[in-house]
Amino acid sequence: MYETFHEYPNSSIAAAFRRGYEVVYDLDNTIEIYHRNRFSHKTLTFDPHNIIVPDDSRDLHGFEIELYLMKHHSKVMTFDIYLFEHICRKINATIVITDRNPKSMSVMPLIGINSQFVRGLVPGVGTVFRAVNVPRAKPKSIVSILIDPFDMYTWITYLILVVTMAITMTVFGEFLGRRHFVEIVLELIMISLAGPSRTYGGTFENRIITIFCLMGIVLISSYQSLVISFMSYVRYHPEIDTLAEIEERCLFMDDKDARFFNFKTYPNGSFPGFDQVCSFELGRDNEQRTLMIASQFPYDRRLFSSEDYIYYRVQKKRYAKTKFFEYQLCYVIHPHLRKLFKFYIQATFESGIYDHYYNNKSLPNWRFIHDTFVDRVVKVGDLILLWYAYACGILLSVVCFVIETVIHKELEELSNREEMLGF
Repeated sequence: MYETFHEYPNSSIAAAFRRGYEVVYDLDNTIEIYHRNRFSHKTLTFDPHNIIVPDDSRDLHGFEIELYLMKHHSKVMTFDIYLFEHICRKINATIVITDRNPKSMSVMPLIGINSQFVRGLVPGVGTVFRAVNVPRAKPKSIVSILIDPFDMYTWITYLILVVTMAITMTVFGEFLGRRHFVEIVLELIMISLAGPSRTYGGTFENRIITIFCLMGIVLISSYQSLVISFMSYVRYHPEIDTLAEIEERCLFMDDKDARFFNFKTYPNGSFPGFDQVCSFELGRDNEQRTLMIASQFPYDRRLFSSEDYIYYRVQKKRYAKTKFFEYQLCYVIHPHLRKLFKFYIQATFESGIYDHYYNNKSLPNWRFIHDTFVDRVVKVGDLILLWYAYACGILLSVVCFVIETVIHKELEELSNREEMLGF
């Protein structure tokens, strides 16, 4: 029977027996137990009265273990190679790094586990996640310093105070009560900016104006000091970090990922601009290491080089703090090696050597530094909103003057007619 099985080593029965032990009955009804070591390609004979089961995984006899790593990943994430080289030295195996997907692949790190359905995964070290690449916040316009010193609630409170005082002066004011409501509002605003411009009458009116002037001294002094400080300090719009901000301010390409999260998209065939578009990226550990991996990717140098992409990426884009599908890195390992590798990978994870390994490596200085202080002159374009406001104010004044002149003339003519008729 033994010779029969080994005469056809590729038969299904022989393959089934090679997975375990071969119990062969000969003509004399004696039992011989054979064990085939798939790593050394040798067959061992056991004594049926004293069976000692060997552990084949302790010595792989130089067996080649193929580790699949994409080329641009292997140049940056060198810990995977370091880990499996160390394991192979322990078990007398040979590690072979390949970037082609072979049929006899033994180990492969799994990137993007959220869309995979693989059984028998072995948790590794490090993390993989899906990040949202968002535009960096832009500096605020210099005109915004006129509004930013106070928040929205302070401005609303001040407006309510002015309107309330204007109504009070209209009803109870001795001098301002004879003026139009809009004139009283403008007068109160001018009092806040430059103080009283005329003499008021009545005890109540004078006291109210005096208290309003005292409040204006404190309010305008703090406002002016904040405006001066804001003129020398560069302020930025809020960054996109939370899920609510991504849903409100981001535009994505209309693909399955954006539809899955129900994010806002722009129509296919159109492009709103790089400063408005967000995108998804597969990340490894953190943004810095993901950028290092991207720098090794083979780009078409006729369009742009990797240096150009990294410069653009660092200066214009960043990762939002909100991440999706963040998992511990997992390995797809051949079933015969899974138990052995799981032991060594778990020991590595508990030792904390992963972070120590990368912390001792030099990193490229790819950092975006926000401007802190304004070191340039104010140009005409920076004050474009003020020019628009100035032009609109002049136009409104001219229109009001024309309307007032026409109405005043019509009123005079109407008054003259009534006098003539009355006479």
